[in-house]
Amino acid sequence: MSKCKKERQLLCVEDPPAYELIGGRHAQSPILIVCDHASRVVPKALQGLGIDGQYFEQHIGYDIGAAGVSRMLAEQLNATAVLAGFSRLVIDANRFLTAHDSIPSISDGIAIKGNERLSDIDKMLRVEELFIPYHYQINQAVSNIRQHFSLPLLMSVHSYTPVFQGFERPWEIGILWEGDDGVASMLLDYLRENTRYHVGENEPYHACNPIGYTINTHAETKGYPHVLVEIRQDLIRDEKGQAEFADIFAGALEHIRNTLDRVIVKH
Repeated sequence: MSKCKKERQLLCVEDPPAYELIGGRHAQSPILIVCDHASRVVPKALQGLGIDGQYFEQHIGYDIGAAGVSRMLAEQLNATAVLAGFSRLVIDANRFLTAHDSIPSISDGIAIKGNERLSDIDKMLRVEELFIPYHYQINQAVSNIRQHFSLPLLMSVHSYTPVFQGFERPWEIGILWEGDDGVASMLLDYLRENTRYHVGENEPYHACNPIGYTINTHAETKGYPHVLVEIRQDLIRDEKGQAEFADIFAGALEHIRNTLDRVIVKH
């Protein structure tokens, strides 16, 4: 075990924090960008979860390119962004704690040895030191925005693999939503009119299968306008691609913000 690990404590001074905050109180926009799978970091005490480090460079470890797009987008919009600071293999920030893959024992056919036969205390430490601080910071960001604007506009940024189980995914961008499709519809229209990319509606995933924790908890159930964006990973692996998509979504979100009165918010 790591020397920095104390009894009933997961994180130590050598570990990065549970989240990265950009903008915060200094941001001047009602837009809030969240990135649940931004990081591939594993707390030192967990010793890499007992698997080969190569897996943390792949999709099972994090959403490739999503963090770069989120940071650039927040900077361009002078908006707030909250990025998770830990790998989805440690605990998935976008899963309900009761979900079977909240702390996955297997992912994409890979056995995650460090997640097998966890005690209740082991699980609790990941919840209390990683999951809760990240979502608390999102709550704080929403509260800060509400002090200056009528409503926050939440955008969750993810990425996906070009090929899944032999199927070559034809979409470069996917727009996902659960119940309220107001922002999603506006974003779909904008992207189709202003970009060359093939945009999928609730593709390559459906936002309800499974229901993501972050948007559901921080936006859907509260009636805040929101959307979840998926970008194909081969397009945003480097800074050039990330900058291109940050530009695209910056223009789209500014357009949506200026016409937000078209969105029917369901309370």
